[in-house]
Amino acid sequence: MRIQTEHPAQASALPADERVLLLEEVNLKWLLAGMGLWIDMSRFHNEPSYAARFLALAEASNSPALRKCAASLQGIQESTCQ
Repeated sequence: MRIQTEHPAQASALPADERVLLLEEVNLKWLLAGMGLWIDMSRFHNEPSYAARFLALAEASNSPALRKCAASLQGIQESTCQ
């Protein structure tokens, strides 16, 4: 069996901001999953009210990591929308 690996240059094909956004979205998804909340990432990307609901839940969480992740996502999204 041969495992195909990604060349390091391919891993950095996304701009830095997009890589950070993707990483923060994955963090948000798994941190919320740990609380029993599951996110449909397609809806998260396409329905602003759906995304806002989960970000609000994250911001109100007792978890510092989850609050930090939500704040980071808010900042990244605001900077990419300008």
